[in-house]
Amino acid sequence: MNQIIEVLIIEDDFWIAGIHKDIVENIQPFRVTHIAKSAEEAVWFLEGCEQLPQLVLLDLYIPDTEGLTLFNSLKARYPSIDIIVVSAANDRKTIVETKRAGAFDFIIKPVDQQRFNQSLHAYVEFRKRIDGPGPFKQQEVDRLFRMMSGENKIERETGELPKGIDPLTLQEIIGYLENQATGPMTATAISDALGMSRSTVRRYMEYLVATEQVEAVQHYGNVGRPLRQYIYREQNEQNAGNR
Repeated sequence: MNQIIEVLIIEDDFWIAGIHKDIVENIQPFRVTHIAKSAEEAVWFLEGCEQLPQLVLLDLYIPDTEGLTLFNSLKARYPSIDIIVVSAANDRKTIVETKRAGAFDFIIKPVDQQRFNQSLHAYVEFRKRIDGPGPFKQQEVDRLFRMMSGENKIERETGELPKGIDPLTLQEIIGYLENQATGPMTATAISDALGMSRSTVRRYMEYLVATEQVEAVQHYGNVGRPLRQYIYREQNEQNAGNR
């Protein structure tokens, strides 16, 4: 996906806002266009910007507004903007209400970066699916609605995960493959991109090979032993369909 995804962060703590900005902009194709420290500043920015951001990262505890007031206002006035709530609120009423009102995701502070990355990768996948050309096929609709329902894609498709395979790490690797893989990739290349150890990446890639989501191939160079490479099957099928 080459199109930039513009993000507005609404967070009154400048230090936390800076951390979230760094996490967001470390993932392609996100770009933070503004950080608003109050509801008033957020509304001012949205009313004056030439192009609305596609995504808002929203803290519910903003000094000049109460609870879900800003969330509901944004959903009503800007229905095309998606919202990921990033908040210390963890009461059942708040989380259920934001879910029913159309929040893309809800991340409880203090933020786990791996969980944050998973949400952002899922959003990239969501944008890729809704911005594509032509009508939807049923398979694409099924994937889109599973994504929007908040169900874990991996657990749904593979059942209970084996020991040593964490669903969040697995989702992060698959999110990377879905958005970056254009051909065979080595475990080293994937580990460098995600900042994981090669042994960890190999373990997860071999699991994906076993569940037939990834194909393993041997690349024979001029010298040394053959290099094991991985091809993400969904990307490979899409490329074949475009030829």
